[in-house]
Amino acid sequence: MTYDIICLSTTDWDEIWGSRQQIMERLAAQGHRILFVERQVGPEHLLRDPILRARKRAAWRKQTLRQLKQNLWLFQPSLMLPGRYFSITANTVGQHMLARRLRSLITQLGFENPILWIYPPHSAPLLGQFNERLSVYHCIERFIGNQAGRKRHVMEIEENALLRLVNLVFAHSEGLRQRYTPITRQPVVLLPSAADVAHFQSTSEVHPDVAVIPHPRLGLAGSIDGRIDVKLLQAVSQARPDWHIVLIGQTRPGRVDLSGIMDESNVHLLGARPFADLPSLLNGMDTLLIPYVHDELTDYISPIKLYEYLAVGKSIISVDLPEVRPLAQWISIAETPAEWIAAIEEALLVDTPERIAARRNVAWKHTWDERINTINLQLATLNI
Repeated sequence: MTYDIICLSTTDWDEIWGSRQQIMERLAAQGHRILFVERQVGPEHLLRDPILRARKRAAWRKQTLRQLKQNLWLFQPSLMLPGRYFSITANTVGQHMLARRLRSLITQLGFENPILWIYPPHSAPLLGQFNERLSVYHCIERFIGNQAGRKRHVMEIEENALLRLVNLVFAHSEGLRQRYTPITRQPVVLLPSAADVAHFQSTSEVHPDVAVIPHPRLGLAGSIDGRIDVKLLQAVSQARPDWHIVLIGQTRPGRVDLSGIMDESNVHLLGARPFADLPSLLNGMDTLLIPYVHDELTDYISPIKLYEYLAVGKSIISVDLPEVRPLAQWISIAETPAEWIAAIEEALLVDTPERIAARRNVAWKHTWDERINTINLQLATLNI
């Protein structure tokens, strides 16, 4: 049986390629019709991020509903009301405005009794607005992590309301599953990150932008934001100027300060790159890094880069994260700069083709297709 799905995303389709796109693309391929609602933003986001501002303005100038491929449509919401993170009333008004527009779109598309699939934690006012057969909250991070004061208070109230009211909750990490289980009506289902393993193993080529960088190359791929321990990376770069740290991903303005580390001659910022280029970019690395800070965000995170790194097969160095520990057999875990330097030295010296092949093989246990199997099983269990 196929369903119509309204997916409320926390990213645009062409922004950071992750669980939202991977899951919805696969569900569309199975015959489900998807309306993918791109990231809602307010004036504060546009003021802070010039790249986001340019992308949203370009999207708003185009037709607001476009078909990307069979069974998959994209919609770019209008600018949301300011202050929605600090006011339950402002958020409720904004969500009702969005619901009115979405009802028009699903009528246009002929959607009936859709599944409402939610990523933003403030979306409880949308429940019941579409005669939906089922509501799903796919929680991919601890959204109130590192927030404080009024904003944290409002966000927690809104997310708890969503957790209590939806029919099904998927949590990205065991920590999130345990934290949210007492709040929900139904058991929370663990649905970690994964990798498009076939994509990351589709080529052995090395991207030319990486090939010009001297060996050894230490790669970090993903959003460059407040989760990254820049001081740790800088300590490594200064201690070993013959190593080259390569940063691949979108830099989040106002969320990370790279001014110091970019003064190091052995640090290379390649910026945001298309998902299609990631395999050849990572193929050129000698080892791959997960240098996160420890805080309320990262303690609950399921890093998508963990599984994508495994799919490439290169050695991996990571800080000690709860979601990394189950795969510690294939990853070197280190904390202090001295431990990181020692772990990288060992990885560069002793890695073997057999270990590379083993990591690539392990990755096949953590594919998005496996996650889709879990999703379909849960939907079948609910008899929708």
